[in-house]
Amino acid sequence: MARVEQLLEQIRKDHDVRQNLIELRQNISDESLRRRFIMQLGDDDSLLISLLKHEDPKVRRNAALILGMTENEDVLPALMEAWEREKTLYVREDYLKAVSALDYREYLPRLKERIHELSEMMEDSLEHPVQENHTQENAPLETEENSVPADSEEGDSGEQTETGSAENPLWDNNRHLLAELSRLRRMTERYEKHERHHFIKMNPAPELLLRTNVLHADVTAGQITCGAVHAMRGSVHVKGGDLNEILKIRTWTECLLPIPGARPITGDEKMIASKLRDLKIGNYLNYLHEASDQPFRYRIELKSPSIPAEKKGEYIRRIAARLDALEKGKLLNSDSDYEAELRLIERKDHSLIPMLKLFTLPDQRFSYRKETTAQSTSAPLAALAVSLAAPYLKQDAQILDPFCGVGTLLIERCLQVPADPVYGVDKFAEAIEKARVNAEAIQKERHAPIHYVNRDFFDFTHAYPFDEIITYLPDTQPGEEKDFAVRFLKKAETVLGSKAALILLTNAPDALEEAAAQTEGYSVCRKYLLNERSGCTEIILTKNC
Repeated sequence: MARVEQLLEQIRKDHDVRQNLIELRQNISDESLRRRFIMQLGDDDSLLISLLKHEDPKVRRNAALILGMTENEDVLPALMEAWEREKTLYVREDYLKAVSALDYREYLPRLKERIHELSEMMEDSLEHPVQENHTQENAPLETEENSVPADSEEGDSGEQTETGSAENPLWDNNRHLLAELSRLRRMTERYEKHERHHFIKMNPAPELLLRTNVLHADVTAGQITCGAVHAMRGSVHVKGGDLNEILKIRTWTECLLPIPGARPITGDEKMIASKLRDLKIGNYLNYLHEASDQPFRYRIELKSPSIPAEKKGEYIRRIAARLDALEKGKLLNSDSDYEAELRLIERKDHSLIPMLKLFTLPDQRFSYRKETTAQSTSAPLAALAVSLAAPYLKQDAQILDPFCGVGTLLIERCLQVPADPVYGVDKFAEAIEKARVNAEAIQKERHAPIHYVNRDFFDFTHAYPFDEIITYLPDTQPGEEKDFAVRFLKKAETVLGSKAALILLTNAPDALEEAAAQTEGYSVCRKYLLNERSGCTEIILTKNC
């Protein structure tokens, strides 16, 4: 906190104001320091407000952002006045960013008026850009070597104005105007009532791409009875399917929608936005949903290993700002509560394939997962493991998961084939509490309870033998995998009946197989590799088979 006080004192003395403001803003990004800074500042914001008229635009910018961080509603008029008079384009959005942290409802009419001004001003330049650079069909993606994110303090040294300059036509500067327009739209949308769109194209469904386990797409494809189905490595392509059926299949991980007419896209962010507009994404979304005059709120996800992670955010913002303007109200980039994700997937030749992921699809397959931990098994993986083990599952079996975690694998087992009684054991109390919450969420589908016990499996005993063990074996220290597997199998003997099945997921399959071979009474019946990277394998053993 002493450093914050020093910085504030240096600013008061007019010493290196720009750099000290930058460092002050970085310091108070820490929540605890910000609270203490606000308490120290009290009601005296006069120093920071006076800096909104400083000759250096970066001083004005940082002063505004710090004022927004104080959460003092009294500074709102000063910020709005500064925004109105600001002529340096790259600073204008930062005033709005500061205002966004406050209650600006009384200014909504002016914000909407500005939206209209900017929309009219930029309509011609967006439709017919002047002297664009990098517009060749095979131009590389712009990675911003010559530009900077909005939060950077480098670059933007010139004072670009709304009329442009002799050196830079308006189109070269309008990324700042677009950023301002995008921010304004998000700000006004925050206080407007909007209802979520209702998806209606269930049967026949639009063209779909179901992402699946890389090695077992056939398990998902085999459950689809409607439409043309084609299984590939890691995905299943479906034309003319029935979403009522597909949304009951538990083994796919994600549902993507190819955009009609989409082809690989190349070029800088201007060209990408233009080509996305040509796909009429807003019209396609309207076709898939019940009629509404509400814009579709969306986000962009860029899957591009060629663009550094620290540069993706600004690159995406530029595409979204242009696309919003080109779509003229049909699409609205949103920070939260978005209904669709526009995913741009980079291919080996660096072109981008656009696809949609819809959050308006009523996917409730794993709604029971109210609670998870960092070690929780993914629900689609658990469902896949249970599907692969289907021939070994007995109805109304007495089953046990000795390392149950939050219960995902056990719940998926119960939803596949009814079982009773069912026990989950784990030595971690937090996991057991979360498992109980998750189990309660499936009571409508399963009337019999799942009994959870907070205990180490190696200390667990039960009055009668179980017909089945299903579990994901915990990882051990390197070199201890086989010893643990032998110990586990010997303990399992004490709680299992004859001809029992063991459905085991493990990241050390070789050690488990060796242990089974050396432990009398177990036979390996089936083995499925589930993850090439981690080595996760499902091994099905039977006892006395």
